[in-house]
Amino acid sequence: METILTPELITKAQLIANDNPKLEGFVAGEGSLNPKFILVGEAPGRTEIKVGHPFQGPAGVELDEWLNQIGVTREEIYIASAVKSRPFNENNGYKRDRKPTSEEVEQFAPLFDFEIENLDCDLLVPIGNTGLQRLLGADQRIGKVHGTFIKHPILEWNLQTKQWDWGKKTYTIFPTYHPSYTKRFKSKRPLVDEDLAKLKTYLN
Repeated sequence: METILTPELITKAQLIANDNPKLEGFVAGEGSLNPKFILVGEAPGRTEIKVGHPFQGPAGVELDEWLNQIGVTREEIYIASAVKSRPFNENNGYKRDRKPTSEEVEQFAPLFDFEIENLDCDLLVPIGNTGLQRLLGADQRIGKVHGTFIKHPILEWNLQTKQWDWGKKTYTIFPTYHPSYTKRFKSKRPLVDEDLAKLKTYLN
């Protein structure tokens, strides 16, 4: 398992977390540098920060089941997250995972852009709304577009204007639900099974 991120970029990412009291740790994207697809997640959680790898714990077990369904391994894909550190809220000394803010997504955008640009892959699989919206904008919803193949450029962060611009390259984007979501709402699992069957057919 490799990361496309350079040591310099990793150092910058760690500084972002150090400067934000509501972020902790750092987990780099990892996998194949010539992947069958790039899985686009949200952010690491408590378990991922401890282990130092993406999608561990119950969500990781669920993801591994999904990958087994479509006949690929983690070593054959690349896992990237919109945010590389754990966003959390603290109450009475206990930290709880939370959704990253738009500002936090912007802070980590140059690292994410670097990953996508430098990986040899045109197929992006965002799981959950954060991953989808990072690619296609805040008005997108997994519930409306999951299981569809979308041919479209993706959003890139312009460091000069501090705004989102559409990139020049067109990708194939296949959204589906997040493993944590289907663990909580088991009624959605049949929809994911249908999505995974479509993805498997596409890969084959």
